[in-house]
Amino acid sequence: MYLHVVSFDIPYPANYGGVILIFNQIKALHAQGVKVILHCFQYGGRTPQAELEKYCHEVHYYKRSRSLLYQLSFLPFIMRTRKPGALIKRLRRDNYPILFEGMHTSVWVWHKRLRGRQKLVRMHNVEWQYYEGLSRSTAPTEVFEKIYYFIESIKLQRIEPKVVLHADEILTVSTNDQAYYRDMKANTHYIPAFHPNTQVESQLGRGEYVLFHGKLSVPDNEQSAIWLIENVFSKIDIPFVVAGMEPSVRIKDLVQQFEHITLVENPDDRRMNELIAKAHINLLVSFQSSGIKLKLINALFRGRFCIVNEQMVSGTGLAKLCYVRNSASSIRQTVEALVNAPFEQIKVEERRALLESEFSNTENAKKLMSLIKF
Repeated sequence: MYLHVVSFDIPYPANYGGVILIFNQIKALHAQGVKVILHCFQYGGRTPQAELEKYCHEVHYYKRSRSLLYQLSFLPFIMRTRKPGALIKRLRRDNYPILFEGMHTSVWVWHKRLRGRQKLVRMHNVEWQYYEGLSRSTAPTEVFEKIYYFIESIKLQRIEPKVVLHADEILTVSTNDQAYYRDMKANTHYIPAFHPNTQVESQLGRGEYVLFHGKLSVPDNEQSAIWLIENVFSKIDIPFVVAGMEPSVRIKDLVQQFEHITLVENPDDRRMNELIAKAHINLLVSFQSSGIKLKLINALFRGRFCIVNEQMVSGTGLAKLCYVRNSASSIRQTVEALVNAPFEQIKVEERRALLESEFSNTENAKKLMSLIKF
């Protein structure tokens, strides 16, 4: 059982949403006997990783050129910069099925040289909506970044029907995205995101603080962190922790104004898992309902109470395991109500019943394999 997987980034270290999904998906497929031929794009300081060779039959790397000239292309920048001729040459050496990860990698889906091949595209978001949201959430002072996201959203919306038309199967990470793409293609399937957890490890009793975590350089996460600091954390005198990669100067300056708020910059996997486990409440909000909410899955597998807003759980089926609150005042009230409440065994059992079945990597690998024509 051979399968080409085209990844938009090197999926190790698995330290942010999309690559966490891809790395753990590869591991799950490998455990089922699939021989993965991995193709990944190298940029942003990430380097070839020997770890990937443990789970892949072959690993191929392609330099991603991010020349500003590609901004002039009719193709979205995230697609045009992932169009090396070497990739299509390697894909054509055999007739194995191909799984394209994200709109980012799907520029070859409609190419005549891949006619007759089974092509699956996993949509990590409704990408044009995601980029439209990034444009809205980017600070007004970041003019060029804001314009880039807006133009990219228009290009992605225009090219999306072509990708969907030429894909044999569309895979989504939420039921909301499934409903959106099913209007365009009947062969659309919801397969939850793959993640690094196998069983619920939430600790009983009380934790030490309230935690917000995420990749803080992403505009939505930065906006969420700032909103929580200004409207929730600053107004309750209990320990709060903000943790994540590449926090902005604005977040750093805000945190320094409050003695009871701590910033943990660039924690590794071990440290992040420790922060999640020791928190009494994982407080996670988002201003976009699309995309992978792997931080929520990790918090439910490893942490205690979870308070979220509607956008964080929309289309995930996880609302029943969380306290869903949307306004700053209701979030504050729920934090104050839970801060002295012990996390009990019944909550752990509720999580095991849902997470260890519907979010089982093994079961979801089998679902994926049932769609592939090996």
